[in-house]
Amino acid sequence: MAICHKCPDQDDSLEEDTMNLYSPPTLLQLARQKLLREEALTIFALEDLPKELLPEMFKEAFTDGKTKILRAMIPVWPFPCLPVGTLIKDSNLDLLKAVLEGLDILLAQKLRSSRCKLRVLNLRNEHHEFWKIWAGSHEGECLPQFMTQKQPVKNSPDCGVKKHLKVTTDFKLMEGRLDESATYLLQWAQQRKDSVHVCCRNLQIQGLCIATLIETFKSIDPYCLQELELKRIWVDDLKFLIPYIRQMKNLLTLILTDFTEIITLDGNEELDEKEMSRFISQLPSFYCLQNLHLNILFVDKILKECLRCLKNPLETLCVTYCNLSQTDLDYLPDCLNICKLKHLNLSSVYLCTLSPEPLGVLLERVRDTLQSLELQSCGMTDRHFSALLPGLSQCFHLTKINFHGNKLSLPALKQLLEHTANLRLLSQEQYPAPQECYDNMHRVITHRLENFGPELLDILRAKRQPKRIIFSTLRCIKCNGFFVYGLETQHCLFQH
Repeated sequence: MAICHKCPDQDDSLEEDTMNLYSPPTLLQLARQKLLREEALTIFALEDLPKELLPEMFKEAFTDGKTKILRAMIPVWPFPCLPVGTLIKDSNLDLLKAVLEGLDILLAQKLRSSRCKLRVLNLRNEHHEFWKIWAGSHEGECLPQFMTQKQPVKNSPDCGVKKHLKVTTDFKLMEGRLDESATYLLQWAQQRKDSVHVCCRNLQIQGLCIATLIETFKSIDPYCLQELELKRIWVDDLKFLIPYIRQMKNLLTLILTDFTEIITLDGNEELDEKEMSRFISQLPSFYCLQNLHLNILFVDKILKECLRCLKNPLETLCVTYCNLSQTDLDYLPDCLNICKLKHLNLSSVYLCTLSPEPLGVLLERVRDTLQSLELQSCGMTDRHFSALLPGLSQCFHLTKINFHGNKLSLPALKQLLEHTANLRLLSQEQYPAPQECYDNMHRVITHRLENFGPELLDILRAKRQPKRIIFSTLRCIKCNGFFVYGLETQHCLFQH
């Protein structure tokens, strides 16, 4: 495509895009491409290559499956950390083996290369600043300060001997099984337990297999765990977990979910509740826990016990898809362990038959810290929201609210918007469409939502400019879809 620089009508952006499209590769890019094509030369020259070349070269070798180069780069890696979790796609076992074989070479060296600074191999699938810095614009520049400083590995007090390397990862035990890569990693680590410290940050257990769990904890240190999710666990197996949970001194997030499938052999549901309560009562005191997520059918029997296990205030309380008793709701405002909540989620907790006043008092108690409030599909009506408004209007730090799925009349919705209009930090808002948008058969009358939309938005615009906001109907019994009025489109849209 030719561009005429003399043509006055020529689009400058077109010229810029064309220049970018045909911009020649940099010298570093050419050098990397040359080295990746000649594996033997690369492996021979790794010790002498500028370390500025290595990060992008490592990523390209990963993408191209150059396992020999990957294996050889590990023993000469010039940075304290190697974050490969985001690079390994679909649990690629061959690439993982290449990396671990590189670690074996490093561990076997009696005299380690003075160039190698590697102390931590990060296998977690998380964004890492390291790759962002080396994405392109920093090529050839001085190393960022955090990369040039020595970062010694801090082993947990319970590790025993000092480890040479730390491998940070997450594990998922799905229906009692680990995937192929996780199984290989654990076996590898178990054989090198005197020199490698496996630091598991996130452990998800769905369907417990005791034998697999025992093998897992032979290689990982419970002290390192920060997040534990237990899902679909049999009652009889819960007590087996207690000794391990008691070692999780640094646990930040505990998720107990889908225990509705817990049954005893005789199908006695009352015994299930007692067993679950016994499990909760045996939980240790959590000194670090910040986030508690509960999705349990009979959570009203154990909520107080869960909160009493805490020794410091929670940041997140998420109780969803279950029932609360009035006693539980009355208890929440007086619980010191949730007096500094940042995130409260009671979505799909049926509050219709409960007195809402304690929830309003709770909002007043956490008004200085609360950042997100989710009360989606709680069966709340005008009287419930009326009780919340005094407390809600004081939560000036809120950035997100979700009230979708409740039943509000048009006057009550307007009153709610008049209060949330004062919350100037809100960036995400979700409200229910007013009940006037339905006919007597609970079918959605779409043109009414479209007519109400501008008036509802104007209530907010009188005091602030909303950012992301939608008004959404309940599921229509005729078409089984939702109708949404949004700020961007400002007309009614159908959604499945």
